Amino acid sequence: MKKKIVLIQPHGHSATRLYFGAPLALLGISRILDKEGYEIKIITAVTHKNHLEAAVKESKDAICIGITALTGYSIYDGLLIARAVRRKYPKLPIVWGGWHPSILPVETAKDELVDIVVKGQGERTFAELVHALEKGKTLKNILGIVYKDKNGKVIENPDRPLESLDNFPPIPYHLIDVEKFISPQEYGDRSLAYYTSYGCPHRCLFCVEQIVNKRHWVGLSAEKAVDEITELKKKYNLDSIQIIDSNFFIGEERTRKFARGLIDKRVNIKWGNVNGRTRQMSQYSDETWRLMKESGLECVFIGAESGDNETLEYMQKDITIEDTLKLTKLCAKYDIKILSSFLVGFPRSSSPKACYKTVEKEIKASFKLIEKMFKIYPRIRMMFSLYLPYPSTALFKQSQELGLEIPNKFIDWNEYLIAAEDATKMKVRQKWVTKEQARRTLMTSIYIFFFLDPDSFRLVTVKIKNKLMKAFLFLGFQFFKALAIFRWKRKFFKLPLDFYAYNFLRKYSQLG
Repeated sequence: MKKKIVLIQPHGHSATRLYFGAPLALLGISRILDKEGYEIKIITAVTHKNHLEAAVKESKDAICIGITALTGYSIYDGLLIARAVRRKYPKLPIVWGGWHPSILPVETAKDELVDIVVKGQGERTFAELVHALEKGKTLKNILGIVYKDKNGKVIENPDRPLESLDNFPPIPYHLIDVEKFISPQEYGDRSLAYYTSYGCPHRCLFCVEQIVNKRHWVGLSAEKAVDEITELKKKYNLDSIQIIDSNFFIGEERTRKFARGLIDKRVNIKWGNVNGRTRQMSQYSDETWRLMKESGLECVFIGAESGDNETLEYMQKDITIEDTLKLTKLCAKYDIKILSSFLVGFPRSSSPKACYKTVEKEIKASFKLIEKMFKIYPRIRMMFSLYLPYPSTALFKQSQELGLEIPNKFIDWNEYLIAAEDATKMKVRQKWVTKEQARRTLMTSIYIFFFLDPDSFRLVTVKIKNKLMKAFLFLGFQFFKALAIFRWKRKFFKLPLDFYAYNFLRKYSQLG
């Protein structure tokens, strides 16, 4: 008889906005166990109409349930599911993993609805954990977990070193209804999320990678990545693949082999959303760029982060605005779309008023760089965010001294981030940032830059077949686009009634 494991991906954004990305974290920790013949049930809000009810139903006779969580709403939704399962099956172990539990594993493990936390890379750790739970063995020798002993004491085991992804079986997509996770992208109508590496070796001041993976990186060989993508294309009739690595372009030789492999095998698939650093990518040779374009590269994701070199140095980003502009020119030359993130709002003084001035300088400098990037190449989707620290990260202590309130319980992290759906009444935790600056940042990111992206309308309406509905949406889109362009050209962010209206529609329509 097969042994069952139940894995759950809670709501990610809110109860009204589904996350349609494939549950890669859950598929990743299923690699070994699926090969060993375990029965694995993966439950998400996309695949199950009532995912809480399905989780409770499937938990019967399971070895354990696993819940993945990011900071934010997924914690709240995950705890709702955990409470329902605990009520029905009080002795069933509840395991948590994902970014938030990996960042704060001990605090997470203290919650009454958490028995075990898997930290960081979970493929080997979760397999060993399931084997131990199945056989009733001790957990004290399993690297990479935090757990409660029989007396309720929280025990933290040593971290597990990162292991090469070449050691694991391919991602077992057959465990989910893949068709429900195939989505349109700027570069294809049938696109699926996939990853070729894990971790990042760089030292960016704001990034939690340093906490979770200690600046280590492991990746598939280029040959194996090409083979897996080739198989995915054949099996699921894909025209594109989203590569969501934290840092794909870490080495030019691996990138060349990957691109050459796609060309030589005539895979004929577009690839995009690929994360890289502007300095490394801008130093790639023209031959490598030509190979990448020929192999199907259509979209890159970069962290430009700031329009001020002094701020970039402060971030320990190890790039300059010149690197970003050089990369923008290369993407324009080869017509490769850019997704670019910017980060503002660092607490660089002990005085909140002094910080307000610094934040304003950061915003204006970034706007200036964005204008230059748009003039070079308009096919860019900009993302603008406020810095918000986690415990153990840089500037955490200084942020507390400036008034940052940090949750001290797992459940309270549910409301730590600014919710885009609540823009009219948003709570700004960063006391060194004004409410107007926070709203301007959010407004620019999810509203203005959405409409400045020339691919947005196609992306959000590609699945709509009704011509009348599409025409109606087009008129509405053009109305908001005209307002967004007006605001951006004049840098006018007051009286944001159009932003509130758009945000209300966005919250309930699943568009944008």
